[in-house]
Amino acid sequence: MTTGTELRTRLHAIASNLVWVWRPALRDFLASISPADADFIHNPVAGLHALGDEQLAALDADKAFQKQLVAAEKNLADELAASHERCPEEFRGRVLAYFSAEYGIHQSLPIYSGGLGVLSGDHTKSAHDHGLPLVCVGLFYRQGYFTQRINEHGQQVARMDTLDPARLPVRQVLNADGSPLKLKVDMPEGELVLQLWEVAIGNTRLLLLDSDTEENTWEQRPLTWQLYGGDRDTRIRQEIVLGVGGVRALRALGLTPDVWHMNEGHSAFMAVERVREHLATGMGFVEAVEAVAASTIFTTHTPVSAGNEAFMLPLFHSYFQPWCEHHGMDFHALLDLGTLTEKNGYKFFSLTALAIRLSRFANGVSQLHGDVSRKMWHHLWHQVPIAETPIGHVTNGIHTGTWLSDEFRELFVQHVGADWEQKLENPEAWQVIQDVPDSDIWSRHLSLKTRLYDVIAAGLKRRFEGTGVNWPHMVERLAPASLTIGFARRFATYKRADLLFSDLDRLDRMVNHPEQPVTFIFAGKAHPADLPGQEMIRRIHEVSLMERFHGRVILLEGYDMELAARLVQGVDIWMNNPRRPLEASGTSGEKVPPNGGVNFSILDGWWVEGYSESPRNGWNIGGEKDYGDDRIQDYYDVRSQYQLLEKQIIPLFYKLGEDGLPTGWVDVMKASMQSLVPVYSTQRMLRDYMDLYYGPALRKGLKAQSENWGRVHAFVEWKTRLQAYWYHMTDTFLDAHRDAEKVQFKAGLYLGLLNPADVRVELHQQRNGDTLSIPAVLEGPSGEPGEYVYTLNYRGEHLADSQLRLRVLPNHDYLDHPMEMGMCFWFSKAL
Repeated sequence: MTTGTELRTRLHAIASNLVWVWRPALRDFLASISPADADFIHNPVAGLHALGDEQLAALDADKAFQKQLVAAEKNLADELAASHERCPEEFRGRVLAYFSAEYGIHQSLPIYSGGLGVLSGDHTKSAHDHGLPLVCVGLFYRQGYFTQRINEHGQQVARMDTLDPARLPVRQVLNADGSPLKLKVDMPEGELVLQLWEVAIGNTRLLLLDSDTEENTWEQRPLTWQLYGGDRDTRIRQEIVLGVGGVRALRALGLTPDVWHMNEGHSAFMAVERVREHLATGMGFVEAVEAVAASTIFTTHTPVSAGNEAFMLPLFHSYFQPWCEHHGMDFHALLDLGTLTEKNGYKFFSLTALAIRLSRFANGVSQLHGDVSRKMWHHLWHQVPIAETPIGHVTNGIHTGTWLSDEFRELFVQHVGADWEQKLENPEAWQVIQDVPDSDIWSRHLSLKTRLYDVIAAGLKRRFEGTGVNWPHMVERLAPASLTIGFARRFATYKRADLLFSDLDRLDRMVNHPEQPVTFIFAGKAHPADLPGQEMIRRIHEVSLMERFHGRVILLEGYDMELAARLVQGVDIWMNNPRRPLEASGTSGEKVPPNGGVNFSILDGWWVEGYSESPRNGWNIGGEKDYGDDRIQDYYDVRSQYQLLEKQIIPLFYKLGEDGLPTGWVDVMKASMQSLVPVYSTQRMLRDYMDLYYGPALRKGLKAQSENWGRVHAFVEWKTRLQAYWYHMTDTFLDAHRDAEKVQFKAGLYLGLLNPADVRVELHQQRNGDTLSIPAVLEGPSGEPGEYVYTLNYRGEHLADSQLRLRVLPNHDYLDHPMEMGMCFWFSKAL
């Protein structure tokens, strides 16, 4: 028999590793510790913290429970070992660092605000599933994001709850002697001391930096308390802690990452700290930038310029001029890396520009967002065609196991196989969904829908009891059998949550149809400083209180990951109507197909790629036409919304077959599940990152380090020479012949003091937005000083209606992207 302390320790080891979030066997074991205590479902660590000695003694004496404990311990050990075995060969023995300002892993650790954090959390889970040796860095927000209430007047009330580490799945990082590990970062007023907490997500490690330690002043200690709280001064200080402190935390733990990934610009100072490290070894600034950038990836999530993190130059100066002076860094060289100038001449410091310039790998988070990002940041490579701006994309996904209901997990096991998670990158394996009996899918969905309506009824009572609002009438009018449409996300004006409310009479006729009623459910938070977003909440609240909309338009409060899961698992349709193209990805809709739901969305973010009309897997609102005027766009989008609902969606949902099932609707559910589940997961997303970014960044970083950074020094020397002589280059003659099948040319190029090996001359073919580059052949010197002759005899397709031009690009074996340097010389004449 164990002691109570030993048993508590063993249970805590299981509860504090958040792999149980998506492993039902571990989750069910933790819930069995005290079935009557909801904490063991929602926050097992908190449940253990409150568990009395008598309860522990009873468990210790329970032989059946002891067997279950041993089985759970083995389950966890096997899970961690299997993850290690799955590590791709290229990454074995490596360390990959991932920096993000927020992580949404589970509602029991509320250090997230929305989509960015949930995406980061899902990233950590799939890293474990792939066996990827990822170490993540963030901040420990002791007050997290706010808990939301919506009062009887529709006003959002933000309540800040202080988190108790003893009740969270975190452990303090200690030194060998058992004392808390501490590290320091420089601030204008002096050093700021940080302590470190660690979260286990399977084998993925998450390190959280915390300023609330006794060595700091009372003015300094609250710095990391709140996510996205405070003013711009607080923001830059938090981002210094995340970036500079994050690197120092990794070093303090003896970790030397081979790949560094910045998730959004909040963590850009991570790269600046690494530049400082190189300077401390005697490396020059330009060489240090190249050395850092070689192994660094930057992911942007922001499709509008105003949303990118930036600071006024005086504020940036107040923090980094003393910092640079102290560390021997050229402040103006650092300033150049992030300073941007608006059309009116106003200058500011952009963390996105800084992150891009300190990375050799950059990406957006959907195909459309990649296009938007290339246009937005093209000015950093102004000689380069927009389409070839070196920013790619990896479309975001969701961690399917986290968001999947037990009902559909069981269905996947039965039909796709017990190894369905390993098949998330294999669309062919999901064709079997078509063979699942309609009654099976529909009955599972109805079970989830019933559970959702139970949550709604309880939520309405909790919110309105004692306020004078007639909530019993709302509950009485709830219609679980109605077509149920969910809309839940951050309330920002561009997401247009109230779009349908432009015609309340038409909405009334729809939701109160005597035979085909419809229910709309809304949930979400607005940032406490976002007054227009809060006004949107008030407007939805106002409509929901109108008697004709009781039980048909519902606004739920307290939006968090738990409520989000209930919604994506229980609704028939997930509605999303942002202004296109302002939704970078929009992963909430990706959580619906695994649970039998269907998307009804503007063609923005991931839905541009995911939507299919044949076979139909959902509906798109408004098509791809952009009107350029918000009012006109709203008019046509809401018209499309109503027409699709009235003419297609509602009739299909209510059309029953001879067996009493909505056969046509279930066909759409199946097509949605079959086509989207094996594509829009973080399992596939991480594979894309490994293939397109992590692998190349690892190899580039190793190349940079070779010969004691000699490759970097040689490249910088070459780059400096190329930049000095590039603008002396000019074309001297062009003799060309082209017809529908072939093109021939001989061209002269004056290179001055450059060598032919420094450049690549190519024929650039452009047609309907598609491009093709064909390298020309160096014939040799022309006989004139500095002039060389290039030729090409090329047969190709569509030459007659293509634009053909010659161009010159830098050429060096250290360059991974031909446009990396932003240098592209075009011949003065087209062919």
